[in-house]
Amino acid sequence: MLHKAFCVAALALALFAASCSSESTLVTISGSVTLDGTPLPDGDILFTPADPQFGTEAAKIKDGAYQAAVRPGHSKVQIRASRPVPGKKGPMGEQLIEDYIPSKYNDQSNLSIDVSTNQRKRDFQLQSK
Repeated sequence: MLHKAFCVAALALALFAASCSSESTLVTISGSVTLDGTPLPDGDILFTPADPQFGTEAAKIKDGAYQAAVRPGHSKVQIRASRPVPGKKGPMGEQLIEDYIPSKYNDQSNLSIDVSTNQRKRDFQLQSK
């Protein structure tokens, strides 16, 4: 019985170690995001790995800067930001919000990054036109 308990404990420890090792494969990257040369005040940046077994990692953009923990390798990048539309209300009287980053940087993005332990900084200069 003691041998069986030891085997179960060893298996649990091995599974725990394997799950921890996948966490340690994330690489912290940072950089700046500008729109027409001006730092993006607030927004989101998303990194979708080319390998479909992994999910998207996301980070906040604040005052034109971001820092994100992402998986090494090739990832598609999407950048999003929204703002209130002055003087416009929604159907329930709420403030109307618009996404103002062009779709070529989010839904139809061609932005990408190759993340490695040697490449930890990436800036994105976006153009509204």
